[in-house]
Amino acid sequence: MTRARASHSVDGPALVARRTGPRVPPPNVSRLLVALLLLVAAGCRDAAEPVDPSATPSGPSSAAPSPATTSDAAAAPNDAAGDAAKAPTERNPADGPAAKPGEPALYFGDLHVHTAWSFDAFDRGVRAEPDAAYRFARGEKIPHAAGGRIALAGPPLDFLAITDHAEYLGVTTAALRPSHPLHRQPLIQSWLADDPTRVELATRRIRQTLQGREPLPALVADAVLLPAWQELIASAQAHDRPGVFTAFIGFEYTSNPERQNLHRNVIFRGAAVPERPFTAFDSENPEDLWDWMDAARAQGDDLLAIPHNSNGSNGLMFDPVRFDGSAIDAAWAEQRIRNEPLAEVMQIKGQSDTTPRLSPDDAWADFEVVPWQTIAPSRPSRESGSYVREALGRGLGLREQLGVDPFALGLVGSTDTHNAASPVDESRYFGKIGFADGTPETRLERMPTGGSDGATALNVSAYWSAAGLAGIWATENTRAALFDAMRRRETFATSGPRIRVRVRAGFAPPAADASGDALATDARSVPMGGELRAARGAGSPHFVVLAQQDPLEAPLERIQIIKLWRTAAGESHERVDDVACRDGGVPDAKTRRCASAAPAPDPARCVVDPAAGARELTARWRDPDFDPKQAALYLVRVLQVPTCRWSSFDAKKLGRKPPSEVPPTIQERALTSPIWVLPAKTAPPVDPPRSQG
Repeated sequence: MTRARASHSVDGPALVARRTGPRVPPPNVSRLLVALLLLVAAGCRDAAEPVDPSATPSGPSSAAPSPATTSDAAAAPNDAAGDAAKAPTERNPADGPAAKPGEPALYFGDLHVHTAWSFDAFDRGVRAEPDAAYRFARGEKIPHAAGGRIALAGPPLDFLAITDHAEYLGVTTAALRPSHPLHRQPLIQSWLADDPTRVELATRRIRQTLQGREPLPALVADAVLLPAWQELIASAQAHDRPGVFTAFIGFEYTSNPERQNLHRNVIFRGAAVPERPFTAFDSENPEDLWDWMDAARAQGDDLLAIPHNSNGSNGLMFDPVRFDGSAIDAAWAEQRIRNEPLAEVMQIKGQSDTTPRLSPDDAWADFEVVPWQTIAPSRPSRESGSYVREALGRGLGLREQLGVDPFALGLVGSTDTHNAASPVDESRYFGKIGFADGTPETRLERMPTGGSDGATALNVSAYWSAAGLAGIWATENTRAALFDAMRRRETFATSGPRIRVRVRAGFAPPAADASGDALATDARSVPMGGELRAARGAGSPHFVVLAQQDPLEAPLERIQIIKLWRTAAGESHERVDDVACRDGGVPDAKTRRCASAAPAPDPARCVVDPAAGARELTARWRDPDFDPKQAALYLVRVLQVPTCRWSSFDAKKLGRKPPSEVPPTIQERALTSPIWVLPAKTAPPVDPPRSQG
């Protein structure tokens, strides 16, 4: 029987609006295949292949068995017998107990969703528009580009941001309207033709402009961009239901200098947004984006940018220099953290937390690592400067040097789906982008990467992940409350499961409220994303952590606290402590590890014993090595017991062995924003912008 609760309390290492318009029929298959082969040969980041219309599992309910314990779970989209939608509810049944008055509640959602309005999604056969993305998030089934219908695993999401690429926004909708001038443009006529040769040449021409940042004037005209931007805004407005479901207005800024990923998702607090988005055609320099954001904030409401896929940035995303390579100063650091208080660390194209090379003492660092540049799979991505954990540690030193930490980042997960649908269930994964990876067969095939020899092959899509989601602790499910919580960094990332995790830390022992809740809001402690100041001679802060499994997922194996710190001599260090164990045991005082690990399932069966872990884990912990003179930060990581990866479910469906490039099993996880514990003399944090609503 699953352990209901495991708790520790020991000091030290032994613990303590629907868019209107014609429905577009699928394009000529040969045209799409030619376009795909062209894009693969060009080394495009999304290259892969076609969903199995024969797979017909129904979506799980709150009473359904965990996908991790189901040996016959399908790995392809649903073919729905009917189209009955799950009715939107005031609360998701998997959200756990309702929040007490005055306490934040936990909301799960996806801040990175593309639809057919993104050029690369449309080119892979995706025809699901923004309205479909919102309907999917609320529990309805929608069509998949490769066939069949797909549905969200689990209850409806609480919030969503559609972040279609700002570059060439509006092209896909305008091109298909015979009355629009763009439809008659010769290049677009070639792109829409049935002649594979014309399609190939047109696709190559458009892709070259996206990579070279010399846009085709007809494709960026106001008559193309502005109506689409207004329709995106109107769609979010129509689907936003305060208290039930939040639809954020947003877009993706897609900067690729020399094909190196500097992408950001821009999220608005309200509806007072600029008349046009800022694109990489305007500038590839993120500093220019920050200037635009500062100006937009002064004229409207607050907004923030979330860097993503830093793992594929070749070291650029968190390189502590200006875009032109010159030295940074306090003003640069203040502007960056004002505009970018969060980072996306888990998503389909790999995690951006860390790697075994950057964190050699972290036995769990080798998780969903995608080692190449995001849009150039034939090129390895330099690790230093590309991962968030290193940036967090580097920020401690920059705060000492500049008085401001530009990398004081909160963490979120999201998907980067290009199907208008979040594929976060390993057992029912339906791919990232249309027909390109829409079936188990195409997901497990090797393909050219565009290497210089023309023969380099790599199973790109097999490296992609069924991930992730953002968890936000907020006072209510509204744009303002969720956005303000993101500003506070009261957020965490998951690799897909809706693992609930909450943490508070303070220098005084936690005082439980009348109900005995030691995690209740307390002026003497801070939640994830907060900062504590250590006076001279202060003792180690008290940490209280609660983690609960996703009721539709596998149980929990352990809670860990990851500490990063900087010595007085300027040396940076990292340590991982287990602080709660699946069997209720106490971590070893010397190794700081739980006595046992949960066994991995047999990839041929993919069955997990529900008694292998705990439904809930709690911990009270104090750092045995705490030094009030050292700047430090602490992240909480929660690990599930091992489960089959989506690639193993696909292989099982096809009757073959799992691909050798990736592990057959993984440990799904949640990773919180840090809590910073800084010497009292350290400069205070930068005040966040004031919201106007």
